[in-house]
Amino acid sequence: MSKSPPIPPKTSMSNENLEKEKERLRFIIEQYFLQITRGCSEKLLYHSKYCCHNPQFQKFADPNNAAVKALRIGKKYEEKYLCSYLLVSEKERGITYHNMKTLVDLSRHYDNYSNIVEYIKTSFALPSTVNSSFKTTRTQDFDDETYFDGLDLDDINKIFNLLLSLNNDRINDELQKASRQLSNNLRYNASSYTEKSQLKPFIFLLVNPYIHDLENRGILANVFIALESLSEKMKNIFYEWFDHLSKEAFVQTLTNFEQFISVRILADDDIKLHADAPVKGACTAIQLMSKVNDLKKFVQYTDFYNDALNEALDLFLDYNSTKRCFTYASFPAVLNVITKGQYLQIEHALTQNSLRTQFGQMGITSAADFLIFKIRREHLIDDTLDKVHTLREENRKSELRKELKVHFMGEEGIDEGGVKREFFQLIVRKIFDPEYGMFKYNTTTNCFWFNPDSVDYTEFELIGIIIGLALYNNIILDVHFPLVIFKKLLNLDLTMEDIESLDPEVYQSFIKIKTTEEDVSDWSLYFCATYESIYGQTKVHNLKQGGDDIQVTNENRNEYLDLYKDYLLNKSISKQFAPFFKGFRMVCDSPILKILKPEELGNLVCGVEDLNFIELERGTNYEGGYTQDDTTIKNFWKVLHGLSDEDKRRFLTFVTGGDRVPYGGLEKMSFTITKTADSDRLPSAHTCFNTLILPAYPEFEKLRDLLTKALTHYEGFGLK
Repeated sequence: MSKSPPIPPKTSMSNENLEKEKERLRFIIEQYFLQITRGCSEKLLYHSKYCCHNPQFQKFADPNNAAVKALRIGKKYEEKYLCSYLLVSEKERGITYHNMKTLVDLSRHYDNYSNIVEYIKTSFALPSTVNSSFKTTRTQDFDDETYFDGLDLDDINKIFNLLLSLNNDRINDELQKASRQLSNNLRYNASSYTEKSQLKPFIFLLVNPYIHDLENRGILANVFIALESLSEKMKNIFYEWFDHLSKEAFVQTLTNFEQFISVRILADDDIKLHADAPVKGACTAIQLMSKVNDLKKFVQYTDFYNDALNEALDLFLDYNSTKRCFTYASFPAVLNVITKGQYLQIEHALTQNSLRTQFGQMGITSAADFLIFKIRREHLIDDTLDKVHTLREENRKSELRKELKVHFMGEEGIDEGGVKREFFQLIVRKIFDPEYGMFKYNTTTNCFWFNPDSVDYTEFELIGIIIGLALYNNIILDVHFPLVIFKKLLNLDLTMEDIESLDPEVYQSFIKIKTTEEDVSDWSLYFCATYESIYGQTKVHNLKQGGDDIQVTNENRNEYLDLYKDYLLNKSISKQFAPFFKGFRMVCDSPILKILKPEELGNLVCGVEDLNFIELERGTNYEGGYTQDDTTIKNFWKVLHGLSDEDKRRFLTFVTGGDRVPYGGLEKMSFTITKTADSDRLPSAHTCFNTLILPAYPEFEKLRDLLTKALTHYEGFGLK
């Protein structure tokens, strides 16, 4: 019979460890003696039952009896009933930075972190223990980055940083386990939450710097899954919390959320965006923050764009999802203008195809599949108006949503896009000519605004249709509107700040009236608006009945400013804007417009300013024998990169018909340089194809001089 191996005898505690244990016990007994004779120094909601600060404890008058009692308690319970170890009545643990710091100091002193690990395990891992353990006596009327519904977030954040500063593996592991357990609990239960107090664990985790480390993003993923499952009522509480964050806290929170999305998409190979609840949840939070930012203006709206998501998004899948269930269009804040523009292009292309004949839908197209404008150049406006009038009278307005083709009468050629672009350039140039009288030009803002004296209402509807057709057919127009026009096209509420994009001088005068501490009645202002018509006449409009007799005072100045704002932005141009709006919506009334910001609609209609010619060079195509290594081409780019900003704008107008480019920059623009034989002729351009005809000049100086001359003398289709 085999014998079991002998059990080794227990080794006795080393002398060094024995001394440490004695010292620890001595310290505990001293702490109990202080508690039962004078009370602890901790600020707790509930004190130990062996502490003078507990109303139910009877203080020891005799120091000798107190010493005996302290010895007994210390030996029997060790630190269990020390206030400094945070254990209070059975009803509640009151964890604060102050008493956690005491615990940490003691743990460091004795090199024993078991109690900290135990507190993390029992107080950090469940919603109920978080709510009960981190109560505070502090009260505040609103929630922000320092406070949430009774949670002292500053204190909690300091506790987390204190624990992480220990750099102790056991503590870090327990923090991770507790945070994961807490986040899992939220993930599976948040959908049933109905009370604000139930959101405390969310905030408790979000202020924990630990979960924002990349290796712990699984914990944050659970938080976002839980957030996405909340009711709208509960999500709105997050909006209110975001609304009270300081700018610094807001920016840091946004950065954390954006980083989570980017890392999850780029680092996790198995991500399927349309089924990924964590990314959806993060987008939900960012969308709420975007609503706050619309009012607070902490950051640019473009800071909410997530490049990784926009690159990874399957737009055709996402667009088709709009008809069924989920789409990322629900989170427009994270989508850039390129993505939103592609949503519109997909919708417009599908609509165009649906309006084709049966053969047209199979790719065998005929004239019936298109909206064809047959135009005489010398009667550009009249012929276009006649075409639109015919469609309207014959109840064929839906044909405006067919793909547009333009044919100039008496000219050869098929419209493959270039003729259409030229048509828009010509008609926009004509309508916006100041001599035409439909729009007024502001030399300060370089923008056009409706002429309130113009009665060409049919033409205003036409320009609305033209802008709608350009957007519908993905054509950039060389027009310059103030931002407020795009707000009006999107049916958004207007504010006094919108006057700034229309007329900065008027806006500044409004600000002065609103904020001055002087008596504005001394300024001789009345409830009427005075303006000079385009014909040089001075006109007066009463802002309210008898306004020219009602003086503006400090008491009624807000009413005056509101009425004046409404007059400037709405009433004064209502007869002109109404047909303009009608014309635009006749072509473009997509629900996708609702996800656009005014700035984004402006970018899609008018393009953006981009003078980064390095990007232009990177995306250029060469034809006719040119390559990027030819001497003429190298000299050309040397000249171009040396131009002033004003001359760069001239060059863009020279080759494209306007000084603005599609959103995404010059690299996204199709630009071609075509070779022709050397001559003394100036460079020329086909603006409808973004093509520069560049003779093969042998010398740098000749190229520079003739190109500069071409730009100097070119008028083009640019406006002002």
